[in-house]
Amino acid sequence: MSVQRFDQWASKHVDVCQLQLLKDAVIGVDASYYLDLRLNGNNEEPLKHALGGLPFCYKKAIEEDINVLRQHGVTLVFVFNGLDYVNKSLPDSHSADSKRVQDEAWHHYLGGDSKRTVAEFGKARYPIDVMTRSFQKLLVENKVEYMVAPYSVTAQLAYLLKLEDQFIDAVMGTTECFLFGVDRVVTDFNLQKATVSLVNRAVCEDILKVNSDTLRDAQLLLGTSFTPTFPVLEGMITTNKTVTIIDAITLLNGAGKSVLQLCNYHRDHPQVQALKYADRYKKATMTIRHHVVMEKNGVVAPLNFDEAPGDVHEFVGQRLPEELFFYISKGLLAPTIPNWLTSGEIVLSLPGGVLDSEPYRKLVIELLNPYRTESLKILAESLHYYYQSRIIKVSSWVPQDTSNLTIELRNTPSWKGKLTLWRVRGADIEPIVSNAGNHGLFLPCLRWLKDSSSAEKTITKGKLEYPALRTPDEVYVNTIYRFLHVRGYIDDKHTLTTWGKALESALTVFDDEITVVGVEMLRLGLFTGNFATGTPVARTDKDYDRKVYTNLISKTACLGRLRHKPMGFVGPLDRQLLTFAWKTTAVRSSLRDLIETVMASMFLNGDVERDRDDWLTLAQRLPFASDNGSGLGIAVKTYLDAVNEEPEITDAFKTSVKQQEGKYSWFGLLKGGTLTKSLDQAWKIWDTIYTASQTPGVEIKEVKLFTEANEWLSSRR
Repeated sequence: MSVQRFDQWASKHVDVCQLQLLKDAVIGVDASYYLDLRLNGNNEEPLKHALGGLPFCYKKAIEEDINVLRQHGVTLVFVFNGLDYVNKSLPDSHSADSKRVQDEAWHHYLGGDSKRTVAEFGKARYPIDVMTRSFQKLLVENKVEYMVAPYSVTAQLAYLLKLEDQFIDAVMGTTECFLFGVDRVVTDFNLQKATVSLVNRAVCEDILKVNSDTLRDAQLLLGTSFTPTFPVLEGMITTNKTVTIIDAITLLNGAGKSVLQLCNYHRDHPQVQALKYADRYKKATMTIRHHVVMEKNGVVAPLNFDEAPGDVHEFVGQRLPEELFFYISKGLLAPTIPNWLTSGEIVLSLPGGVLDSEPYRKLVIELLNPYRTESLKILAESLHYYYQSRIIKVSSWVPQDTSNLTIELRNTPSWKGKLTLWRVRGADIEPIVSNAGNHGLFLPCLRWLKDSSSAEKTITKGKLEYPALRTPDEVYVNTIYRFLHVRGYIDDKHTLTTWGKALESALTVFDDEITVVGVEMLRLGLFTGNFATGTPVARTDKDYDRKVYTNLISKTACLGRLRHKPMGFVGPLDRQLLTFAWKTTAVRSSLRDLIETVMASMFLNGDVERDRDDWLTLAQRLPFASDNGSGLGIAVKTYLDAVNEEPEITDAFKTSVKQQEGKYSWFGLLKGGTLTKSLDQAWKIWDTIYTASQTPGVEIKEVKLFTEANEWLSSRR
């Protein structure tokens, strides 16, 4: 984001103080800033971009921060960004730069230049937005508080800081906090030296010789999340020169310290005209002054409420029920679906490192649109009629006509009446929950419906008193059932469909949430013998069968996670499998969005007791939170390629490969049987997807390929 240009200047003027001075202090932390700092602020794990999924060092680094700060008596409260506000400036330039350096890194990798490969990957920025749910889960596991702001995290932190009863004592984030009147901002911790770095707004103003209003306007001109960079400043950027806050102040001083006068001076500039910069600036100042925050009593209201105009929605965002913002604040529902509802637009982008190809485009743009439609419909049916009649357009990173994908909610089949019938509770819950074990409730929920008398009990006849559902188990079981119904694993009579039977069989082999993701991908036709870009193996290739089978099996392995120490990855890379891993991410994210809207709608519709204090537990119990990347897929492909080198595949030979003996030592940090354990997990995942593919009545194109690949693998695993 452009605000980082001011951060870079301010980083040269930080104050450093001892951590012990913050004993008993509570620091409100901008979660996005913190994740960006920890993932992109050092080069500890540069190849994370090449693997996808959660970085191997991520959990250890964050838990070390939490534990060391606790030892010094410092408490952290994380705040996440909420819905996008009107005219929010998106970090397009950083995204483009990141994609460019990743393309260069892959070019060097294919050329055999490992040093430049690592160097270029180290310059890329890891997409922190895909990590929000897993990060929230990690915070709950470590007993750290968090909340999600209605809109801007910066506005929420500034509000919390200014409360009379001192909810927080300091803010950690970007210099954008200055826009909201925050006097000093924590920018980093140095745990080795037990120090903390701060930027003081008064010091910045003194060095720059400006007052607070001029600094604010200069920041807005330089570029923030509220304004794009002023086009004249943008035009000053060259390969060897960036622009700084000093350039913005110089420009502002030349226009009598007035942004509107500056816009008037440059009124003929095509970009100033196109952006309507003067209007953007005026809206930005209003958005900052009257930004919508969640007050300590749960009320969602504009800052400076008594002075706020009646059209706050015009420059912040459409009004949503306070109850919905509450669920968002607890992490029960991500801002994604509400964003689509309020903006009327779904903007799809291509992740860095992904090979842009027809299969990837088809999946993300077209095949996942029904999932998005289901999520939008279920949430909208719980809201005001205005949202139930919304039209949501789809736009993507490619210039193609997407008008056929436009979602007209009023013409979309209703789910509310069907889902309300699911009110399994009381004694009926016990046989399901008691068979859950440690792996969730998908399998016991499906198994219970195999008995027709049990299935009949799940159909609610007549009205039930409010609330029908109370306990966490009742909430979760009914969320699972409604989710499975929407996804077609259960029919309107509450019996298993053919795909429901396939999922139940697959979960019997491996009772894990990744099995649900895998079966969804099987239904979508994503498991083929082609490369991830859709390119088929040449039939004239003498290793045709091996390559086709290896492609298929290594794709299924991308559902799992490579067992790895919390250190940087050292091993082979594969851009095709990275691309496929991002397909897995796209499917998983869509499933998470759907199951969140299902649970949130149960509360919004009054099916569930709202007076409770287990919100974070409910949110973190939901599946599909974490990505695993391509690491396990790469391990499987590397192993299968190596095993094929020998004419006779003996158990002793397979063991030597798994133990990475001699020339088979590709993964520097997977010694001592770790690779064997990873491969064992991969074979279990394969068995799971293979079992689903062989279910009677299931129609998939690749059923014969699965059978042949399974036979081929049997002697090699």
